[in-house]
Amino acid sequence: MFEDSLAPTHEPDALFRETLNTPLVAPLSDGYLAEVPLHALSNLEELVAHGTHVTVRATVSRIRDIKPYAIDDVLGRRSPERVWESAIQADGGHIFTAWLAPYADGSARESVARQLLELKDQGVILPLNNLVSITREPGSDADQLQVQASPASQSIVRAVREYRQNSYTKLQFIARDAGALVQLVASGAVFRIDPVRPVVAAEVPTAPDPERPVPDEQWQPIVGIIDGGLFARSYEPMVAWRAPSLVADVEANRTHGNRVASLAVHGSAWNPHLDLPDLTCRIGVAQAIAKELHGASTRPDFISYLRSVVARHHGDTKVWNLSFNEPVHGDDPLEMSELGHELRKIAREYGVLPIVSIGNIDSDNSQRLCPPADCEAALSVGGRNADGRAPGDACTVCLPGPGPDGLTKPELAWFSTLRGLGGTADTGSSYAAAVTSAVAAHTFHYLKSPTPDLVRALLINTSDRDVHDPRIGWGSPCNGAAMPWACPDGSVTMVWTADLRAGYWYYWDDIPIPPELVHNGKLKGRVALTAILDPVVSELGSANYFSTRLQVALQYTKPDGKTGNLAGSMKEDHAPEQEARAEWAKWNPIRHHAASIPNGRAFRGEKLRVCARVFGRDLYQHGVVNNSEISPSTVAFALTLSAPDSNESGSGIYNSVARQLGTYVESAVNDIEVSIEQ
Repeated sequence: MFEDSLAPTHEPDALFRETLNTPLVAPLSDGYLAEVPLHALSNLEELVAHGTHVTVRATVSRIRDIKPYAIDDVLGRRSPERVWESAIQADGGHIFTAWLAPYADGSARESVARQLLELKDQGVILPLNNLVSITREPGSDADQLQVQASPASQSIVRAVREYRQNSYTKLQFIARDAGALVQLVASGAVFRIDPVRPVVAAEVPTAPDPERPVPDEQWQPIVGIIDGGLFARSYEPMVAWRAPSLVADVEANRTHGNRVASLAVHGSAWNPHLDLPDLTCRIGVAQAIAKELHGASTRPDFISYLRSVVARHHGDTKVWNLSFNEPVHGDDPLEMSELGHELRKIAREYGVLPIVSIGNIDSDNSQRLCPPADCEAALSVGGRNADGRAPGDACTVCLPGPGPDGLTKPELAWFSTLRGLGGTADTGSSYAAAVTSAVAAHTFHYLKSPTPDLVRALLINTSDRDVHDPRIGWGSPCNGAAMPWACPDGSVTMVWTADLRAGYWYYWDDIPIPPELVHNGKLKGRVALTAILDPVVSELGSANYFSTRLQVALQYTKPDGKTGNLAGSMKEDHAPEQEARAEWAKWNPIRHHAASIPNGRAFRGEKLRVCARVFGRDLYQHGVVNNSEISPSTVAFALTLSAPDSNESGSGIYNSVARQLGTYVESAVNDIEVSIEQ
């Protein structure tokens, strides 16, 4: 497609649709993938050359060219040798993930299935035993790690079985050499191939442990730590649970695991020279990260292990710290990673919030984030240097965003040079993620009806920047302000969730304008609105990853009676597609709009309103035809109104809004009392 023809309203369905036997099956970065049977080519050629209907001619005018899907497309413009060399070694070759060709026709999928089994029988590709589960034997009081090794559980057999029913299926396999990749691509069986890399964390220097008090407060929330384990006995009282280890003790990244765990438990105690909130957490320990490539778990093993651990502990552990990354080459295609996509599925299924480090610069990559920081459902954290006691400019050790498909990553950033267990100061996004996890866990703990998206919305809404930056996101939480679950003096925050159907405008139009926001007859102060969509996504993880998007604004009534926007431009739905993506991150599921109104804005009436709408695209991937068939999408909202700095401090604006709303709202925060025995 030509660049200005990629908006969903320009989908080329006049030429490519089921009724013509030429359906679209997947979006591409610059167009679409269509499935065209050989016998339909002549009909398509005739329609392009001689079709007279205006929709056909308009569609033809928007198409730059039509060509077969080739090996360069499957390998992301990388050579087979480079893809081969990037993958982790295994017995018999290197490990890869392939997305199978998304044929809509069942007989085509059956043909692909037979070819895969033939390639397996010929030894061109080999299966993996990569199903990991946590079980507890009858009579045992400890969990055990189990790797399924039956023939029916092997990766190729499982993928073929699923593919016969589902065209969007992934395959994990071992290839014996680069030629095997070429042979697999030439078979027409795959849409995309990615090398599997090890899941590792950077090593850090060691030092003697300092003397320290160990808090023992069992009411504190739990942070699940997926890292190199915890070997410091002094922190044992704060361990709420331990999962069976995925990597052996001798291979585990002990130093990194100890340091991250100590920062999640009480990072402020290790760093009293910085403005970190004085919070204490308990931790759950899952030993899954190795210190070197040798002994590291593979991506498929790790994903299976992570799902099993989260399934076991998600009831009492809502925040999960992932201070590790899968290394990538900086010039690799910026597509949704398998690790990021699978982490998203786990987080959404079990209602947990992953806190993920953005990654650190290395010799192969200085320009893009590393998985799983591209996870849509995670809060990704970058690094900031200290400016005295406060967070300052971006840390040059930590990687920048954005993420794939316009994801505004990272969302937050915090101190990346911190002291932890070991006593020395070290720098990395891992440590910024650890202290952020503690704040997120306490936010969950204090809210009456928390959801992961609502917690994310609060942390973003109370951060210290109005505009997103590719290195530090929307800034840092708790930066000179109250905790995310508390309203600072001179402000009020309202939170809610709602299920929205695509294609409809929704309005919350009874938001009172507090008198503290009115000066000399004008609106004056600061407003911030954060809304987070649980989006429909593509299982292919390629172009157009998000199939639904959210548009939202805080609005007021102008003196002439028309509607104006206090926060949110509302231009995304009618601006040119490329401009909307570049300027407003149109398809990013997080909408954060903040604005200061220092000089005042004329208005009429007594109410503000929030309006929102969900839009869809590429619906053919999900077996639906129009917006009405999309299931309602859950959206979390956080709205903050702040009186101007010159206004008297105190709880005036909070009380004004609460009084006017009356019984329509309730306090979002639990009243928590802690008894301490003397």
